[in-house]
Amino acid sequence: MEIRQLELLRAILEEGSLTAAAKRCHLSQPALSQQIQALEAELGEPLLIRKPRGVEPTAAGTLLMEHAGRILEETERVKDAFTGRRELQSGRVAFGIIPTIAPYLLPRLLGPFRKRFPGIDLAVSEARTADLIPQVVSGAIEFAILSDVAEAERKRWSLHLRELFREPLLLAAPADHPLATRKAPPTPADLDASELIHLQGGHCLSDRTLRVCKIREPNPGLRCDQLSTALAMVAAGLGVTVVPKLAVRDLGDGVVFRPFAREGLHRVISLMKRRGTGTSPAAGELLRLFTKG
Repeated sequence: MEIRQLELLRAILEEGSLTAAAKRCHLSQPALSQQIQALEAELGEPLLIRKPRGVEPTAAGTLLMEHAGRILEETERVKDAFTGRRELQSGRVAFGIIPTIAPYLLPRLLGPFRKRFPGIDLAVSEARTADLIPQVVSGAIEFAILSDVAEAERKRWSLHLRELFREPLLLAAPADHPLATRKAPPTPADLDASELIHLQGGHCLSDRTLRVCKIREPNPGLRCDQLSTALAMVAAGLGVTVVPKLAVRDLGDGVVFRPFAREGLHRVISLMKRRGTGTSPAAGELLRLFTKG
């Protein structure tokens, strides 16, 4: 039994004749008759009483249409739902983003997106990379925006990464700190483990900073969980830190932001999703904003 066959039967009963139904459905009358005969053969009973001036349903035909009406109504609702998704009138986008990006990128993007597509529901999961990977793998979220996914993890879970943009990393230092006042730009080798303010383990930004600066044992007394806290500690003169450019804000005269020497430092911001899966129309539109941002 096919949806198309039920639609044809409904058309015949609504039009009252095979000729009118065939015209409405853009079929020849023999082709329409063949579809109904195939349906009757499958159910084992005739569905129509053919009369000189039209057709009427048999008892079996009436019973079938009682059920078919509900099936066809639900089919229309499904079609409407996907039309809404395709035209970005409805739908839902569930995605993840790491904490060192979320507070700085989301305000620029989600407001314009919601204004343009008010019918799309957004569900945001802010978590570290290690916690976002299983959410993508399980399908709990459609994609994640993050940085630095280990090659082993990508292969293990069949993950696909696509670069969205590259973000410079800057040194944040107290205004009177030697690295802030000297003419020569800082280098990763200039950072002292004893004064490096760093994020708790698991933050890819912290892991990358320690790796590039070749620091194995940072000062445990200068550990925090948020970039805003790290910058507040810099402003208080407790040490220096490395921050992404998106996190740079006016902290008065107490903090100086400096790019690193030569090629500088940067991190790659990527889209992560399961390999071989596409994205919904709404997710695609949101990702275009991420790329522009």
